[in-house]
Amino acid sequence: MLSVARKLIPAWVWAALLGLLALCGLGWWGVTTWEARVEERQSLAQQVETLEANRERWQAHTLSVMAQLGEARERARKAEAALVELQAALAERDADYREIRGRIRQAPAEDDGPVAPVLRQALEALP
Repeated sequence: MLSVARKLIPAWVWAALLGLLALCGLGWWGVTTWEARVEERQSLAQQVETLEANRERWQAHTLSVMAQLGEARERARKAEAALVELQAALAERDADYREIRGRIRQAPAEDDGPVAPVLRQALEALP
């Protein structure tokens, strides 16, 4: 059968047919490769968009945390200033109490009355 086909169809037709078949195969390979590259490029573009969105979200979160840190530092600074002020006020009161305690201790015994020992204990128990 092959010899009959060779006699009926010239060799150049067979060569052209094989060339056309090879050209179709190359075309199919080129198109599928091109489609795969386009699909890969689209996938990468989508991944880039996702990464950029995540980056923006994390940057916003970082800025928020930095603002909270600034507020916390400001609160800590104010708390330290209030603590220093409170310590100064307590030191001033302590000096006043020391003076009062000293006067009570130095008071003569005849100034004490029947209630005085209880009062003295209460006053000495004061901070």
